[in-house]
Amino acid sequence: MEKTRPHLSHHLLDNSKPSFLFGSTPPKEGTEAAAASLSCKKFAARSAVLATDGFIVYDIQDEAGRTNIPRVFPFRRTLDPSTYGKNFPIHSGKECVIYKCVVNDTAENFTSWLDQATTNGHNSFVLVGGASSKNAVNLSMKDAAEIVNSNPLTEFGSVAIAERHIKKNNEHLNMMRKQNYGAKFFITQGIFDPAPIIKLISDYGELCKQLDVTPKKVILTFAPCGREKTMQFIKWLGMTVPAEVEERIFSKKGTGLKEGERDLGPVKESCAILAEVLREVLDGIRGTNVTLGINVESLSIFREEIDAAHTLFSKLQEMVLNDAGQPWAIRWYVIPKTVGDGGVAQRKRGYSEEEPHWSVYDDVVVLDRKNDEYNKWWWNLAAGVGGIVLGLGLSRVEWAKFHEIQKR
Repeated sequence: MEKTRPHLSHHLLDNSKPSFLFGSTPPKEGTEAAAASLSCKKFAARSAVLATDGFIVYDIQDEAGRTNIPRVFPFRRTLDPSTYGKNFPIHSGKECVIYKCVVNDTAENFTSWLDQATTNGHNSFVLVGGASSKNAVNLSMKDAAEIVNSNPLTEFGSVAIAERHIKKNNEHLNMMRKQNYGAKFFITQGIFDPAPIIKLISDYGELCKQLDVTPKKVILTFAPCGREKTMQFIKWLGMTVPAEVEERIFSKKGTGLKEGERDLGPVKESCAILAEVLREVLDGIRGTNVTLGINVESLSIFREEIDAAHTLFSKLQEMVLNDAGQPWAIRWYVIPKTVGDGGVAQRKRGYSEEEPHWSVYDDVVVLDRKNDEYNKWWWNLAAGVGGIVLGLGLSRVEWAKFHEIQKR
């Protein structure tokens, strides 16, 4: 049976264009539904000016077996990501990629969870294994993949960890194994060092060439850091941060700050470094035939790091689009009220080339200077000034996304 595809999963599967996602963490377990909805509404409102294809909602686990190092922040259970994520189409008009740790589930429990997740309007998932190979596994990645593949409404991706490739030199083989299970895209762990991810993508691209298969899209994750405790947490999560990078970030600590004044020096420097990292990755993977995407997340509750995540997203998105070598512009549009039904209409209608009703979501357009309806003075003005976000009663106005970006 051919799967119908709502916008986000269709976009993730389309190798002709990059995908841009923004990460979110559910509120703590026990949060009332109304409070969770309000939290999502505020998150979506802050993110409305970002030209995202959708959001990621993470599945937060204790991960006690990850390392012997004490956890930096105390573990706090959160709402189920599928339950929280159903608020995003209502408040933003956009869908989510839902992370799900599968190893602790039984097949029956995971099947039931997936059925509820699709009822909540979700169709795109990232299946996550255990934090350590030493942990017990109730449900294997292969078995979880088979359950997702049996549902005609769902697609899944997997995590790619460059650090693991440096240690064992086999992460590209893991990616291909998951691709054979049915994974349609990959999302990396946070990146601070370009060398490991360049090697992983290069080896993955070469393996795909040898096997005569098309590489899946790889979405790179970035997280700004402006505080030493956030840096400790980043390391606890397993991200590689070169010593010179950490030193450079915190060399920008301010002096003589007034009481209550936030020190923006380190977090701004981290954004500059991450932009340099992306530049090296873009240059280092040319010729691999691997399409990239961008995911940005904030790992803390502090205002300067949250604001920096928004700034970083726009910067990295600009770099990826400029690297495609074609003119582009961002447009805004009013989201139809029917979009805010929790994903039900989207799930039923699906996607078809004959009825391109998802075109409203294509927030970014590539400009054909020879024959392009967008090549008008007001589009040039909109691209130059960055557009204006308008509030129109119950309507929601958002920045738009790119359309027909050529595959690298």
